[in-house]
Amino acid sequence: MAYGLDVEGSLSILVGLTRKGGAWRLKKAVVLPGFHADPDQKPEIYHGAPLGTTFAALKNMGVKAGRPVTLVPGKDVYYRFVVTATANPKMIEQQVRMEAEEIGGEDASILADFISGADFDYSPAIHVALAREEVVDHYANSLAAAGVETGPLVPGCAALYQAYRVSGDTESEHVQMYANIGDESTDVILVREGVLLYSRSIGIGVDDFITRLLPEYGGDRDAIRQVLFTQLDLRPSVAADNLSGDRGVEAAQEVASRVFQQITSTIMLAKGAMKAPKLDARKIVLCGQGAAIPGLRELMMNRVRKTVEVFDPLRNIEFEGADQRTEETVQSYRPALALAVGLAVLGTDLKAERATFEPAGVRRRREFLHKSLFLYLAAALVIALVLPSYILSRRSLDEAEETLLVRQQGPIGRYVAASNEIAGHEAAQTRSEERFVASELALMPGRVSTEVLTEFSKRRPDTVRISSVELLTDTNNPTNDKNFKPRTLLKFTFFIEKRGGKSPIAVNNDLRDILSNLPGVLKDAEGGVIPGPQQDIDTGLMATQTVVLDLDLGQGVEK
Repeated sequence: MAYGLDVEGSLSILVGLTRKGGAWRLKKAVVLPGFHADPDQKPEIYHGAPLGTTFAALKNMGVKAGRPVTLVPGKDVYYRFVVTATANPKMIEQQVRMEAEEIGGEDASILADFISGADFDYSPAIHVALAREEVVDHYANSLAAAGVETGPLVPGCAALYQAYRVSGDTESEHVQMYANIGDESTDVILVREGVLLYSRSIGIGVDDFITRLLPEYGGDRDAIRQVLFTQLDLRPSVAADNLSGDRGVEAAQEVASRVFQQITSTIMLAKGAMKAPKLDARKIVLCGQGAAIPGLRELMMNRVRKTVEVFDPLRNIEFEGADQRTEETVQSYRPALALAVGLAVLGTDLKAERATFEPAGVRRRREFLHKSLFLYLAAALVIALVLPSYILSRRSLDEAEETLLVRQQGPIGRYVAASNEIAGHEAAQTRSEERFVASELALMPGRVSTEVLTEFSKRRPDTVRISSVELLTDTNNPTNDKNFKPRTLLKFTFFIEKRGGKSPIAVNNDLRDILSNLPGVLKDAEGGVIPGPQQDIDTGLMATQTVVLDLDLGQGVEK
């Protein structure tokens, strides 16, 4: 069972889902204390936070949440719509990186990931989610300090998209808008036939209602929250009959108008991004905590003149047989479960479309593995090839020496009788030694090339990545030299990024000096490095360098 943790504002919701075939089942739904990570505070101040204490107590109740998929607050995430001309993952990765560099510049570190989708004309597109690296790290560290070990960090629009797909309402050919109104932000997506068309996070939510009602009612924010959800009714037809008077209703309707304006402006932004003037949403579906404000749906339907519904994220999910606490949570907070359900789906279905932000610790471990794994595998392969040949050759030598020693021992008469056999055994020993040397020569190219790759990884500039490496044999003898020996070549193809103060061409020139000084590279009058073709692309330079390996057993690589 996988868990999703919606951590936002006044309450947090933990949802556990299981999947069997195509059927989803809700096993657990729990409301936990809210959590707000202030970027101006150190993570250590959240030791003993109510969320962490309650989360730890869940283990005693049989809830083994482990490392749940956790929500990243919408106010800290920015989305961009990009039409793609290809489905090549490498090209898409470059586009995502370019978007991150454009937003962050050279000084700011931006984390970026994407969700695949389409535009209004069904052309392939991606929806890039971007967040500042230090904000994501601070958020993850604050949760860890509170006692909540988080798994992947997922932005709100990605979670809302998965909740929409699981709900089963994916066959409509008309564009629909889903809006999750949280405490501090509202996540909005446009979808059609199960495909994501546009996504956006808006910095407005339930807290704006409470702030506006403070001058009208006074008191603390928790008391005003109770008034908003239990005493006010925003429906235009019953405003005059409201027990709290028109003063509070008008103030809440004023904030609701701003919310409606921000939500519906998403359609205009999508039209501009997709260059689709005919784009419009046939239906608006509300969820999140704000969807439970009495009369908000009716007021929005009256103002925007569209069909407005309240989203049921459990419409296609079974929860019969769940414990009493889960059933109570479902009845009281059903529309607010949307993001938690979407997060749990991402934790259960690893193939689901997702955008994920990783904390610094996870990123560093992945980068270390990417840089080191190839060299470790190459070294293990060489050892696996050399060791059997070495053992067999060594065993042959030992057997020859032992046989010769036995034959040379004994009485003088036997020695004289066997003296004629000594030459044959010595010849066997010589042949065994020659087989050992031949085996070592056969394996020398792999050994030397591995040493060259290992040394180069220690000296390569940060902007250089190896695209491919080929081990070749050059048998070309244009002068028909009788003493000609084939050369063993190691052909590198590099990708040099356009980053820093030095141009990729200058970096490529420096690579020739680095390669020529590597142990295992031939050093003679003609030089051991052969420059190859170069290709300038938008993000850098593709270049080829070929080195001549020194396979002399007495030189180059140490034995």
